[in-house]
Amino acid sequence: MRNRVAALSPHIHPAVPIALATAAVLVAGTGASALTVRSADRPAHHPAATSAAPLTKPLSHLSLPAAPAPASIPGGIATTTSAAPAVATVPTPRRLVAPTLLVTSTRTLSTHQINAIRALSGVARVQLESGGSARIGGHKAFVLGVDPASFRPWTPSLTAGSQPLWQSIASGELTASFDMGHDARLPLGQTVPVHAKRITPVRIGAFASVGMAGVDAVVSSSRAADLGIPRGTALLVSAPSADPLSLRSQVREIVGSHGHAQLLREMVVIRDAGEFLTRAQINTVLQAAASRVGLPYVWGATGPDSFDCSGLVMWSFAHAGIRMPRVSQQQWFAGPHVPYALARPGDLLFWHYDPTDPNNIDHVAIYAGNGMMLVAPHTGDYVKYVPVPLTNLAGVVRVDPSVAAQI
Repeated sequence: MRNRVAALSPHIHPAVPIALATAAVLVAGTGASALTVRSADRPAHHPAATSAAPLTKPLSHLSLPAAPAPASIPGGIATTTSAAPAVATVPTPRRLVAPTLLVTSTRTLSTHQINAIRALSGVARVQLESGGSARIGGHKAFVLGVDPASFRPWTPSLTAGSQPLWQSIASGELTASFDMGHDARLPLGQTVPVHAKRITPVRIGAFASVGMAGVDAVVSSSRAADLGIPRGTALLVSAPSADPLSLRSQVREIVGSHGHAQLLREMVVIRDAGEFLTRAQINTVLQAAASRVGLPYVWGATGPDSFDCSGLVMWSFAHAGIRMPRVSQQQWFAGPHVPYALARPGDLLFWHYDPTDPNNIDHVAIYAGNGMMLVAPHTGDYVKYVPVPLTNLAGVVRVDPSVAAQI
């Protein structure tokens, strides 16, 4: 397949829609029957909640699996929910908090750094948590260790409203993001080895979004300590009225080279015309993506021989000298949104598939023109050139290289 595409790619010219020999309809499966939801209905996109937003109805369509029989993993350890110690009820928040940034660091954030961030103009609230890289059932992930009661208000309304979900986390179970649960095919309701600095058996209690780009799973702070994830390596920042890019720049100066700050909400960017991709850049992006047709989808892969959806975008744009953020939720911020009817080759297409958070961006593809796109669909599939499915389409982004690089 790679040789076949290489033979075709010279026929891709600037301003000419891409044309490959094969096309198939992309089936973007939600996996709803295998996950935590009973319904695949997804409301239309709406703005993120503000710090004064009231908590809406609970997540009635989210279901948690019954505790299975003890599941053995390497080392002969077995755990079940029924064997978990009783935990106090996690209080339901009356109001939600609008997160602006997620700050992570390879070192524990100092009191001085936390206070400096808290003192920045526009910052209304901060909250210290734990964060670190891990492997969940063999799949790489970023895990956030939280206090369920204080972290709950920072999540989307449907997630925040599910009492069984937060009791599951408080009892020591792991909640994976909808995207990771689906694309990495994690075994919901089963115990798997989770490896950070130490290997610990953890039961996967639920799939649900916490509305934070790059967070693949959430556990309690005590479970994070079991895994060896240091306390104080993640900080949530709420600054509803602040300019997010300016705030992010100030935070990065405070945390230094050991830290990173991810945008968690959209921003308004004012620009002059002509600041977008050139025809030559668009051609390079499309040719790069087309050269990967036939290669497998792998959760978390960024090439050159396997990709997930956002990994294909990042790799293809890099060939045109454009630095893109890593995950689809961040790529959603990489430029202005345009109507699908006005989409041009090189634009990015995004979808909502997560029933636990209708605002969450779950999937991305590169528009190739004439109703076609280049995409790494899902586990078990491969990079394809296929028609654009309009169901659950969240929107279209025209990439601005300067904005993308800042994110």
